[in-house]
Amino acid sequence: MLKAVDYEGLRRREQAEKRAKGELMGIGISTFTEIVGAGPTKACDILGIGLFDSCEIRVHPTGGVIARLGTMSQGQGHATTYAQIIATELGLPASDIVVEEGDTDKAPYGAGTWGSRSTPVSGAATAKAARKIREKARQIAAHLLEVGEGDLEWEVDRFTVKGNPGAAKTMKEICMAAHTGNLPEGMEQGLNAVAYYDPPNLTYPFGAYVCVVDVDRFTGEVKVRRFYALDDCGTRINPMIIEGQIHGGLTEAFAVALGQQVPFDENGNHLGNSLMDYFLPTAVETPKWETDHTVTPSPHHPLGAKGVAESPHVGGIPCISNAVVDAFAHLGVTHMDMPHSAYRVWQQCHALGIDRH
Repeated sequence: MLKAVDYEGLRRREQAEKRAKGELMGIGISTFTEIVGAGPTKACDILGIGLFDSCEIRVHPTGGVIARLGTMSQGQGHATTYAQIIATELGLPASDIVVEEGDTDKAPYGAGTWGSRSTPVSGAATAKAARKIREKARQIAAHLLEVGEGDLEWEVDRFTVKGNPGAAKTMKEICMAAHTGNLPEGMEQGLNAVAYYDPPNLTYPFGAYVCVVDVDRFTGEVKVRRFYALDDCGTRINPMIIEGQIHGGLTEAFAVALGQQVPFDENGNHLGNSLMDYFLPTAVETPKWETDHTVTPSPHHPLGAKGVAESPHVGGIPCISNAVVDAFAHLGVTHMDMPHSAYRVWQQCHALGIDRH
């Protein structure tokens, strides 16, 4: 992180030069480790019910899939992520996979979407259900190819006979066969599975962020000139989905650090009664986010994934706030209350007497 932003150059050279000219430039850093993926029944429950989660997968003769889960997307792109997990595990096209969430009339039990638990818990249940189906498919493939199960290898979307790759059965062929009578003796038709996942532990995504701000000492306006976010959410199932979640979390952090509050006047009247009075950043105000990553898979998750949506909110707020305070650090300031709105920051400038020529 420090190398990526040339921290020494920012701190030692540019900031010193600006301060010598009376300009305010701040550099903030935050490092964090989050605890997400609420789920281990031994440690977490609601009214005694464990926070495990589940997934039901039904495969049609054509290879189409319906997956039902107890989570509910609020814009995180769950359908894309879950479909990709199933597609990878079963070798079936993601475009043929329908994901249904949150319908309690149809889905197996789930504890819902919160605490960055969808991929750490429901994603694991999805992988487990898909793997149950793949194991049954292996038995069917061995029966159709007249070999032992141990003689088969899995390759992307098919089982091949070891040493004879021309002898193979694709998943789509197996899906059709699973609904016929040509099955191993005693096996039920169909390729359906339900899996419940009670995680042995929470997951721990982490990150390191740097923020650079410029402060106008005459108006108190804070401009985020640069923000670099390095996140580690374990195995990255879909980088584009992750990128979108990080951008969203950082934008929330930007809003909290620089403007969001619920103010009251001296008589207790609420001064933020509508969204016209509440800071919701648009593309006009939101800075450009620089994102980066390392990958440290979770040791206990079936896919090594950890969860990511809350991390940029957790790390972004103190990072921006640290940068604002650092802009005044050489003047003896060690603390400033959030949100760092222009008026509040100007009050600090005025108290220091630097808002006048």
